[in-house]
Amino acid sequence: MIHRSVIGSVERAVAHLLDTHGGALPAWLAPVQVAVLPVTAAELPNAEDLARRCADLGLRAEVTGPEDGGLGARVRRVRLVPYQAVIGPAEAGGDHVALRLRDGRRIPSRPARDVLARIAALTGSHSTDLWSTTAPC
Repeated sequence: MIHRSVIGSVERAVAHLLDTHGGALPAWLAPVQVAVLPVTAAELPNAEDLARRCADLGLRAEVTGPEDGGLGARVRRVRLVPYQAVIGPAEAGGDHVALRLRDGRRIPSRPARDVLARIAALTGSHSTDLWSTTAPC
């Protein structure tokens, strides 16, 4: 008989995490940390560029484009993703991003560089806070 207590304890730990957080894992542990949502196909190149910049910072990002449905449906689909970066015509023109947080808060349009730096700092510190006023940037 082979005893697999190490594997069982890892499974129990993951089950406890999922149960405690209702499937909404902390940002540093979430499989997708940033969902990039272009409003229309015209903003798709900007969205793909933002996802690439996320990857350059070590963030796991995914673009959910307009071919996947309306903006409201896409927001509902990615509701467990900690950060939802919405890029509309105004944001695309100025390299800005409007941010929706998983907890329902909305951060007004800000420069993408600043937003990504703050997200990278929060996830890098393994913080459970999604948007801190004391974070750098």
